[in-house]
Amino acid sequence: MKKFYMLLIMNILYSVSTAQKSDKIFGHSEFNAYSQIRFSTNFNDSYNFSLRRLKMWLKSAPDFSEHWSYKIQVITSGSKKEMFFLEDAKVGYKTGIWSFDFGQFVPQYSLQRFQSDYRLPVIERAKVIDCIIPDGTLGVRDIGIQATLKTENNVVRSSIGIFNGYGIKEYRFSNTGVMLTNKTVFNIPFENGNIQTGWSGQFRKAENLKIPKVLPDTVLFSGNDFRYNFFVNYIYKNFKIQGEYLTAFFDKEKSEGWYLLSSLVLNKKNEIVFAYENYKDLISETDDLPYFHIGYNYLIHSYKIKLFFDNYFQINNNSIQNYTASVQLQVFLKQ
Repeated sequence: MKKFYMLLIMNILYSVSTAQKSDKIFGHSEFNAYSQIRFSTNFNDSYNFSLRRLKMWLKSAPDFSEHWSYKIQVITSGSKKEMFFLEDAKVGYKTGIWSFDFGQFVPQYSLQRFQSDYRLPVIERAKVIDCIIPDGTLGVRDIGIQATLKTENNVVRSSIGIFNGYGIKEYRFSNTGVMLTNKTVFNIPFENGNIQTGWSGQFRKAENLKIPKVLPDTVLFSGNDFRYNFFVNYIYKNFKIQGEYLTAFFDKEKSEGWYLLSSLVLNKKNEIVFAYENYKDLISETDDLPYFHIGYNYLIHSYKIKLFFDNYFQINNNSIQNYTASVQLQVFLKQ
């Protein structure tokens, strides 16, 4: 399997270099990559350097085709034991106000999940996003079809999809379940700013589904998995604040959480960040205390060369616990 991923990466790089010389290979394509190198410590007994992400993608350029598009994306990171992992492999078709995606990709759900991690002011997405979006702990992506309607002025955008419903960490030759998703977004622009709000919904007929970080590891869930999400994002000049609420029902049991994230950019270089997040799983051994982020980012070259300074911790009985300080350097291949 490792050799397969290495061959895939080599093939992508070769195809990109060839496509620069001839449009006969991939047509008009765009290639890019970025890395995030992190140092984290609790100033006590943990000091750790890690490759948080090395992500590469190849996708069709706007002039590739009037209707068709594609994207292939791979990643390696410390959390994946430095092995390359295929994330996206999808084909798109657009006609008028409708577009369709086919293949392996992230189902449209949640606000923050579709804000690229390299553009986020925090070094990690909120825990509730990672855990209870439809396939949060099952590989994030799924395989299926998704249709999107977008008005010409982009005031309304709505997607509906149908997927296998068990993520991408396993493949089932016989699948009796299915997952349906919907996300609807309203964009309200105004002078020097914008308000974005909407909701997401998911229904899955689960069969022997292990859902880590939400349900106990000993549980294989079969039954109705119903989830919904509300979000709002307010932007005014250099100030941003957004929040989301997510919940998931596993028959009669309920997991839920929410977060609030704000950032202020000063002089186009200095970004001040504050975030609060609260997530309640269905695992009795976890404490479910809220987490805080207090951070500062230095935008050396916008998001393409960026330095993060993050403090992540919980507060219990008026004392700080589970504290982690992190410094992260983000660099893009193309500036």
